[in-house]
Amino acid sequence: MIRNLIILDTRGRALLCANFGECHSLNDDTEMVSGFLSAICSFVKILSTDGLDRIQLGGLRFMLKSWQDLIFAISADDEDTEKHESILAKIGDLFFDIYDSLWLGINEEIDTAVFQDFPKYLVDHDLLKLNCGKYVECKGCPNRDNALPLREMSDELDSRSDLRFD
Repeated sequence: MIRNLIILDTRGRALLCANFGECHSLNDDTEMVSGFLSAICSFVKILSTDGLDRIQLGGLRFMLKSWQDLIFAISADDEDTEKHESILAKIGDLFFDIYDSLWLGINEEIDTAVFQDFPKYLVDHDLLKLNCGKYVECKGCPNRDNALPLREMSDELDSRSDLRFD
């Protein structure tokens, strides 16, 4: 199931960070998540021109796509990658259909609040679901508090002396 949607601009700023159900949430630190994805995408651009379309972190798989200087990313906790990539393409197309009039000034400062209704639009149009369907709501789910430990991962990387980039 798709758990999260992140849309970043060219500066790595999160225009939208949405969680669909509590399971495998990316926590509330949108700056860390957007910085993490932006840094990886920037690093990949330096190394190759092919780009990056998937990242696997434990049980969470990220699918990424770049459109018009934006990075769209979804995370999912299952292996239905082809279906999720198709949904990601639809999300990107819908985003530009809806917000095209704002796009001329995206490199300027923009109030990201204008994008906050987009996740509800995706749910209302059956592209994404609010939870996995195993429970009526996330409140009773035993996986409710699962979260990607980005801060712990970052701290661990900082403390390791055996990692080198030459």
